[in-house]
Amino acid sequence: MAADHNSDGPNDPFALMRGWVGEWEKLVNRHGAEWLAKPEVAKAMQKVTSAKIQAEAARDEAMAKWLAAANMPSKADFDALAERFTGIEAALARIEAHQRYPEGATRAKPAPRRTRKPPGANQSA
Repeated sequence: MAADHNSDGPNDPFALMRGWVGEWEKLVNRHGAEWLAKPEVAKAMQKVTSAKIQAEAARDEAMAKWLAAANMPSKADFDALAERFTGIEAALARIEAHQRYPEGATRAKPAPRRTRKPPGANQSA
């Protein structure tokens, strides 16, 4: 009989619980797969998903109307503003890059400084 390396012996309640949970998971997975294989279940899930999407769209529209009536910005307004800011930041970056490196200017690295002297140059004669 092979002993479970995580158990403290045959009376380990946690090993027994892990076994029950493992068997329960296998059973749920098997029955769930059988249930999801049925075409009527797939159709019902599609209808539920479609209804959820429609409800969210109706909620978003109602919220946008309410916010407009309260003279407050909606999520769409914030998204449009974020797009405008992104465009402004990109244009600013192009302007800054053009000022740093105008057209026709080269972006060559500066020559390295030569600080070392040849041997014997430091010795006084």
